Amino acid sequence: MLIKKYFIMIFVCVVSFLSLSGCDFIYSILQKEGAEEKQILGPIVPMEANEQVRRVQILLKLYGYSVGSPDGTLGPNTRIAVGNFQEDNNLKVTRFVDNETWGRLIFFEDIGLIKDNEIHILAVQKALKAAGFDPGKIDGRAGKNTWEALKAFQKAKGLKPDGRVGLKTMRELAQYLV
Repeated sequence: MLIKKYFIMIFVCVVSFLSLSGCDFIYSILQKEGAEEKQILGPIVPMEANEQVRRVQILLKLYGYSVGSPDGTLGPNTRIAVGNFQEDNNLKVTRFVDNETWGRLIFFEDIGLIKDNEIHILAVQKALKAAGFDPGKIDGRAGKNTWEALKAFQKAKGLKPDGRVGLKTMRELAQYLV
């Protein structure tokens, strides 16, 4: 009987602690990736645009993933694209924008390959030059010399020499910027 009373008291204390700590604490225990996503993206309201979600969609689209129109709503296309991105980056596939996924998503912004939601041509030119491929004048303008240097770079790295700066090309260029 005494053990039962102690058990009930402990149970009440734990429930009280969890209640006072709030739903976010409980959520972080039950769904770590979802709780991290909420911290990164903020509250997600169905059918309501969220600027951080739009940022994720723009980045995914730049990397070559199909998200539809970057409208800021976290729908199935975005979830699938996040999962594909995670798989391609050897991350745990959860389809949530957790801390690891977020770090990989913004890496190319952090090193300057993406600026203002676009490929930063000046950084591409600098990386090409550092890699030994002459992009011509380093001026931030994507001219014929830049595209020819990019294709030659891609071919040398075993990538499809299409002149597009997708995720694989960015990974290779990044080595010359960090």
